[in-house]
Amino acid sequence: MNNIINARLGKEPGKTRLLYITNNISQAELALLSVMGSEHEYLIYVNNTHKEYNLLTDYQLPDNAKITSDFKSVIMLAPIFSAVITTVGHISPVLNAKIISILKACIACEIPIIEVPHGLYQWGFNLIDDSQFINTASHTLGGGYPVPSFANCQISWFDNSGVGYPRHRPEKIKRTEYAVVPDYTVITTNTNWYMYSFDDQRVLAQSVFEYAKSKPDKMFIWCHHSAELNGMNLLNNMFGAKPPNIFRYGHDKDIYFHSLDTTEEVIEHAQAGITTVSTCLVDFEIHQIPTAIFRNVGLSAITKSMTTGAFFSGPESLRQLDFVIPVTGSLEPFSVKEFDLRLNQFLSADLQVNKSQKIFLTL
Repeated sequence: MNNIINARLGKEPGKTRLLYITNNISQAELALLSVMGSEHEYLIYVNNTHKEYNLLTDYQLPDNAKITSDFKSVIMLAPIFSAVITTVGHISPVLNAKIISILKACIACEIPIIEVPHGLYQWGFNLIDDSQFINTASHTLGGGYPVPSFANCQISWFDNSGVGYPRHRPEKIKRTEYAVVPDYTVITTNTNWYMYSFDDQRVLAQSVFEYAKSKPDKMFIWCHHSAELNGMNLLNNMFGAKPPNIFRYGHDKDIYFHSLDTTEEVIEHAQAGITTVSTCLVDFEIHQIPTAIFRNVGLSAITKSMTTGAFFSGPESLRQLDFVIPVTGSLEPFSVKEFDLRLNQFLSADLQVNKSQKIFLTL
């Protein structure tokens, strides 16, 4: 990186510095949007070394934010932080080992942990299932009970408490504001989620494939969750049967648009959308994209909670569906002042010890 670094003598005056842990480029972008304009300073850990270049070239970083993808540097700096913000707040069997090391260092230094959601519907915030067989690392089994957070406190983007969703603000952080792209319908899926059975995956694939075949002059771009490429995922094994007007999105896939590096950006430029139940719903809502939502039995209570939506459950219902702009009932504009207010309340409070943090130190 050819940026110029300037040094000076002396010590920094006392400042409130927070560590913000993210697991991918989409979460890093969300973190940048949430700290822009904040009164505090932030070190954002991005769990992907290769994405530092994207952040340098494609983003206008806020003055109060620094970036690292080196977990050992974070561990070395841990004592300087007043709190750590994490997008994953439960002890997951699949949690990245580097993130575990960072969190263990923060717990050892008795640094308060604040959890923010990485999803619209998430364990520890607002999601409970009734699975009788429990396996929290499974693609087919659930948690069965309310899953506890190891954080000392939580800030939600979606509980209408005044903070709002960081992507729902007028300020931008991407240098490229206008993208030249063809007309397309974006497909977003997260069938790696245990709430989608193999039958659900088969029905979804059949519905989308038949719909695309019925519109051979239209382009469809599929943004799948990275975990859907797992060999155990049925949808991954069905991509070979997709019609030729469906293109998987990504650098190493069928199609890629320069500087559009997240699913949220692909949604922003779409003409229409087809989606499973996920956080993408609020992005379709923000950008006013007419959308068809796949509804299965397991998530029927979730879809019923939405204010407005167009739903399909099979090929025929998708063919006949009039797409509409979804209204989740959970979306509010982001307020950085309210975000700072919540942080300051936590930083000044005498937070109770979370027992789950003791478990963390044994991992």
